[in-house]
Amino acid sequence: MAESEVARLRRQIEEEYAAALWGLTGLACWARHDFINARMGRLAELEEALSEYIGLEEAQEEMAEVYQRQKQQILAKRKERTARHGRK
Repeated sequence: MAESEVARLRRQIEEEYAAALWGLTGLACWARHDFINARMGRLAELEEALSEYIGLEEAQEEMAEVYQRQKQQILAKRKERTARHGRK
């Protein structure tokens, strides 16, 4: 059961980071601060829950990796959109 819980937490972390980053930089760049704060607060809760299964250090490393992965995906989508519209 613990492994499926870890997988669920990891999926939620990906989704929360995606929502928060899109709120900051993406199509929803005018997102309200309370929305972004809620996402970041939820990420802190998820990190704590994940650390109960895999340890704090590994949980922190995973959080950083997910953040970077989501950020890269947003940048790639932005670049793709810009290229489609003929901008540099």
